[in-house]
Amino acid sequence: MKNIVITGAAGGVGKEIANLLKGENLFLIDYNQDGLNLLANKLKANAYVCDVSNPIQVETTFKKIFDDAKTIDVLINCAGVWTKGELTKQEYEPFKNINTLERIKQLIDTNTFGIIATIKSVVPIMQKQGGGQIININSQSGVVVEEFCPVYNASKSGSMAFSRAIINDLGKHNIKLTDICPGLIKTNFYVNAKDPLPKEVMDCGLEPSDVANLVLYVVNLPKEITLPTIEIKNMKNF
Repeated sequence: MKNIVITGAAGGVGKEIANLLKGENLFLIDYNQDGLNLLANKLKANAYVCDVSNPIQVETTFKKIFDDAKTIDVLINCAGVWTKGELTKQEYEPFKNINTLERIKQLIDTNTFGIIATIKSVVPIMQKQGGGQIININSQSGVVVEEFCPVYNASKSGSMAFSRAIINDLGKHNIKLTDICPGLIKTNFYVNAKDPLPKEVMDCGLEPSDVANLVLYVVNLPKEITLPTIEIKNMKNF
């Protein structure tokens, strides 16, 4: 049984992954306390309320997990937020009541800093135990750039650049790193951001189970095999 940490576990792809990996020893992280506790109780998993954009919370949470688990075999980063809007727009439409720069910072802090912070927290643990595995649920927006979501593109490109910069270093310590880059996924990701996409667009998305099954495949790869980057899209989404 592996000790597996999943961020953003209370909903969407993170929840789907947690359900699929319920046979493992799960340590679930999310800032949504109610959703997190419901899932943790259902799966008999360990729950930790944490906002990955907050460095103190990340540091404290991973210390608690290590104290409870003693080892961390796999970290799966699913936490993320969304916004869109061309840069020349004075305000992002769904967030007219929020300072635009505050929203941008929130997104970068979650999508980019959050991945850097969780990896930085788990790597010393994996070094001491002789290895481990990190899986980032990234995005096609880290692979291609689009005019309508420049800040989201920047956040995902940044986290992917970080992965590429550290992958060789981690490999020397027997730590595997995989970026999974899905296209559009049929979750509440956009609704939660107060920015729902049209039904005809959502109909072209992946099912959360498509991504979760890919994560399961990567987790179960032989110890000597790693997949640095994987892209996955619905055939309709071209």
